[in-house]
Amino acid sequence: MANHNVSLFLSSNPGFAPANKLQNITVGDTLTLYVNNGISGTSNWNAYISSSWSSGGTFTPMPHAATTSSGVVFTSTGAGNGLYQINLYAFRYSPYAFKQGRVYGSVSAAAASYTVTPPSTIQEGTTGTVNLSASNHTAGTVWWAATPSADFSPNVGTAYVNSSGTGSFSLSPIADNTTEGNETGTIRVYSNSARTAQIASNTFTIIDQAATGGGGGSTGGGTTGGSTNQGINVFSPNGTKVFGTDLRTQNVQYAQNVQISANSTSSTFTMADANDSTKVLITLLGYYNPSRYTINTTSTGFSITNNTNSTQTAQLLALRIG
Repeated sequence: MANHNVSLFLSSNPGFAPANKLQNITVGDTLTLYVNNGISGTSNWNAYISSSWSSGGTFTPMPHAATTSSGVVFTSTGAGNGLYQINLYAFRYSPYAFKQGRVYGSVSAAAASYTVTPPSTIQEGTTGTVNLSASNHTAGTVWWAATPSADFSPNVGTAYVNSSGTGSFSLSPIADNTTEGNETGTIRVYSNSARTAQIASNTFTIIDQAATGGGGGSTGGGTTGGSTNQGINVFSPNGTKVFGTDLRTQNVQYAQNVQISANSTSSTFTMADANDSTKVLITLLGYYNPSRYTINTTSTGFSITNNTNSTQTAQLLALRIG
């Protein structure tokens, strides 16, 4: 944020130019005011916000009583997208004197800022959580893409950043069982579905699963496969295993919380064959009335409808099983 130095010479004439200064600012900027009160024998002056002119926010500290002509710093706060006016005055009782001035201008909203933070490393065949943070933003959907694209499934998706400025999504490098050494992965976040307006990016290390031995004997470093009973196994209601360390072609597509407004449908999650139950499993975890949500599927993706009259947070798990 920027600082703006403004010098004023208060006057008994409201139209006196040195007592009226125009300074356009952005929310978060600071104004450093150097005020000559125009009254001999005292350096006191006062500042307050003109509420009728200040649609763009206020300042801290405000109101303020100063006892110096040296710089006093005021910080712009509020939503922006409007105007502001700081009125200044000084007076002396005997002999009586009254001087005034003002600083005014427009207040622009601060630009939205996003940060994406993946784990420092993610091993092939596992899933890592990528965190999002934002400020000066509007809650809503962002779009992400991972590269090298051939190393991830899925390699694109969406995430929801809430009004508090937080969100997350899962990222799964593919275990290709090919020794190729560790690689650098890049995650990019965009503000549009076409993924042309990048707002954040970061890198991380993809640990080569084949190079690490893939588990192995009792020490975990052998060259032969270890027990397939290690790790997480997920079963369908009829007892069929749909995800496990021994099902190397299976992987988590999405594992995240999805906030959905009342009687609304989430944004679409990209997932090939989402409407084919022999290839994918899409479920919402937890205990709830089955009528609360509807999962809508197509051949290219799916969405979730909240059928209630209040905002709900669904715990989404989407797996590729074939």
